[in-house]
Amino acid sequence: MTETEFLQRWRTERPLYEAWGNFILARISERLAAVIAPVELDYFIKVPAKPRLKAEGTLVDKAFHRNKGYADPYANITDKVGMRFVVLLTGDITKVCSVIESFEEYWNASKDRDYEEERRNKPLEFSYQSMHYVLRSASDLEHEGIAIPAGTPCEIQVRTLLQHAHSELTHDTLYKPKTTAKPGVKRTVAKSMALIEATDEFFEQAMNSLNSEVAGQVELLRAIEKLYVENIGERAGSERSNQLVIDAFAEKIPADWQTALPAFFQSKQFIFERVKERRDIRYFFRQPVALLAYYLANVKPEQTKEMWPLDTEDLALVFSDLGKKFDN
Repeated sequence: MTETEFLQRWRTERPLYEAWGNFILARISERLAAVIAPVELDYFIKVPAKPRLKAEGTLVDKAFHRNKGYADPYANITDKVGMRFVVLLTGDITKVCSVIESFEEYWNASKDRDYEEERRNKPLEFSYQSMHYVLRSASDLEHEGIAIPAGTPCEIQVRTLLQHAHSELTHDTLYKPKTTAKPGVKRTVAKSMALIEATDEFFEQAMNSLNSEVAGQVELLRAIEKLYVENIGERAGSERSNQLVIDAFAEKIPADWQTALPAFFQSKQFIFERVKERRDIRYFFRQPVALLAYYLANVKPEQTKEMWPLDTEDLALVFSDLGKKFDN
């Protein structure tokens, strides 16, 4: 295949690779959002993921001028379209990978590079890290009105934010033989990679410790979210005010809240009507923690007023609904 023939085929097939990338991104995003809920996908993915098509010059250079030894340059280049999923923690990489590998009905996923396996095989070596997949369509399919033949490839990279930063800094020089051959450069790159690996591990340990500390708070928030949806009939808000209130009263919530909360609201059903009336007027009443405010105001009114971390106008309405006096 000549360069001209290569480019002619690429220009003809470029739309199908773009459609294939969009199809993959849509499927992964939808399932990953369900896996990480209630965390928002835009928060979980630290750099927006989007399919990127190789530029013509880059393709020709890779196919014909970099001594790759391709028997069939067009078929052998698997990253004509690709995308990256950049996350915060190494544990988050596992979540993305599990989603990628769960779509056997749409694609065959092969690991082109597995940094965890490389670390096991070469424990004393600190080098470029990333999880690489090549996804090939399992059968003929159609997306965006474009036919995508079976076997069409797309390359996926999954990295932490620190791994991504390292890659962005070293990508243009890391694979230049004359540059990397210098011991000083090799040592600097290895040291930076070792530092990144250690930092990733510290981040993971810190996050695990934090999650363990707030596990009870997360359980409480999910319980009042469920209570809100079931009785208000609307989606519960997820603003930071929920965490602020729960954190402020974490030590004041009784140990038996799993039974105390349902019993309280069973005896005061009118509270749900008050919340329904106010949710379109006061933003606070769209948050599930509004229900917790009623409970706290009822069982610990003075402490609730003293420790309340948000706007007291909303808390005053809660007190009023309960027939309690509120002095600001």
